[in-house]
Amino acid sequence: MKTKRKSTALIRVFPVLLLSLFLLSPTAYADIGPKPEVTITVINAPEGALYLDLLAEGEASKAPYPNSLDECDSAILDNLRSLEGNGWVLAYTTGVSNRPPVFGDVRPKEDGSWRFSYVGLPETFRVAAATADEAKAVEAPYTRDFVSHIVYDWQANTVREAMPAPLRFLARLAATLIPTLLIEGIIFWLFGFRDRRSWIVFLAVNVATQLALHLVTGAALSMAGWHFLNYFLTIILQELVIWAVEAVVFARLIQEHDRYQRVGCAVLANIASFVLGYFPLHLLYDFLRSL
Repeated sequence: MKTKRKSTALIRVFPVLLLSLFLLSPTAYADIGPKPEVTITVINAPEGALYLDLLAEGEASKAPYPNSLDECDSAILDNLRSLEGNGWVLAYTTGVSNRPPVFGDVRPKEDGSWRFSYVGLPETFRVAAATADEAKAVEAPYTRDFVSHIVYDWQANTVREAMPAPLRFLARLAATLIPTLLIEGIIFWLFGFRDRRSWIVFLAVNVATQLALHLVTGAALSMAGWHFLNYFLTIILQELVIWAVEAVVFARLIQEHDRYQRVGCAVLANIASFVLGYFPLHLLYDFLRSL
């Protein structure tokens, strides 16, 4: 009977994993996953056209830079370039030597914000902006997260976070915790877990591991840098630890079914939630970039 029950549970969860892999497959060919990104909203903006870029430390790129500026106003670009110097280079307009390019535009998007991304995005930068008559650059450098949203005040020439750090942390926690609970909860149910004690353990361990994941990720990347490879390695290593912790907790604290079924459920549920939740992070980008 035990063998039959385990086989039935695996048959039930197989379509879920198949769907997970299917959704993952388009991203596997897409330039190695998510990239760092910063969104900038300007307040107290001047009248007329405003161009914005990021000043990064380094030397100007000597090779022809791939970003096209053909349709931009040359006078405003000249004002923007006048902010370069003393070891600071415009990351998008000029490009930093020996660094990958930055994607974006010195002109605002349709929603009025500016967005810069890709692996060449500087970790620390100063916001620079210019009109046809004036150019300004924030004095204090800003250090971004993997996905950041900041507000630039043109009149005060200052930068601040779009959302206070505690609220941003809670919002990002909810962005991963809720999908994780939904995905793993479905698999937990498919494996036949019905007891109240089992669900309390399930909820407690998932909240604890998700909270630890966000805290450790932020601390680790603050020390190692917000490079996308560091991001992936940090996430993957922590996921492996989470899989092991949840497998041990399920095996010891849940009393329903046999130990093999409890451990199998923990492993399969985490694989599904990782594929559907963390790996294709672009699915959460519209939410994360707004924080």
